[in-house]
Amino acid sequence: MALSPSTRPARTRGDWSDNGAPDAMIEFAPPNPPLKGSGGGRTLSDTVYQQIYERISANEWPRGTRLPTEIEMADQFGVSRTVIREALLRLRIDGLIASRQGSGTHVIGAPSQRVVDFAEPGSVADLQRCYEFRVGVEGEAAYLAASRHTRPRIGEIEQTLVAMRACIDENRLGADEDISFHLAVARATENDYYQRTIESVTRAIRVGMSIAATLSHRPTPQRLGIAISEHEGILEAIRNSDPEAARARMRAHIEGARKRVFVGQ
Repeated sequence: MALSPSTRPARTRGDWSDNGAPDAMIEFAPPNPPLKGSGGGRTLSDTVYQQIYERISANEWPRGTRLPTEIEMADQFGVSRTVIREALLRLRIDGLIASRQGSGTHVIGAPSQRVVDFAEPGSVADLQRCYEFRVGVEGEAAYLAASRHTRPRIGEIEQTLVAMRACIDENRLGADEDISFHLAVARATENDYYQRTIESVTRAIRVGMSIAATLSHRPTPQRLGIAISEHEGILEAIRNSDPEAARARMRAHIEGARKRVFVGQ
């Protein structure tokens, strides 16, 4: 379903950036009818987020492009400024746009179009929301695991790391092994709701891992080595009964995974 502000290519006019090079500023065509939610629980801000994300990833709005004002975008998308702000906030979190004092909001990142190609239609926003959700839920799971773990639970987590290390030797992705680690941490909370929650998003986790593996510029062994190191740090904090460190390391790990998907790091 086409929900973009205009089906015609955006026109640009020269503007000057901090380094003296001309930036492009988007000029929208006349307003389209107001957007509607795309169903499946997606909100208007999801729809706007995905439309802007796709334009940036397709290089229609390249690095240096100055975006329209919130008022202009709200008018063209047919939504409130609150919806626009929510979408732009998520794009800032993704590292794709940034505000410059006195000169508006500019595109600063260039995600690969393949993120859109690999994900199901309309699901890029869902994938972003999944990572956002996991940062909070799994961060708290790690905190509780560090507070409540038993020796058998630590042993379960350790076994998942043994399996992940074997993936490096075999030079393969190891999605099942990675997910097993996160489930083992959830079980260590001794709260079944955490395990059920992680199980409910395993499909999205697999999609994210597949995209990250495809887009990464790092060789597979190096990329997996980074992942192993992050997981080992989480286990260390849990084993040492350090809830704050466990939470911080789990949150940093999932944020890093999100960046590997959306920024291709």
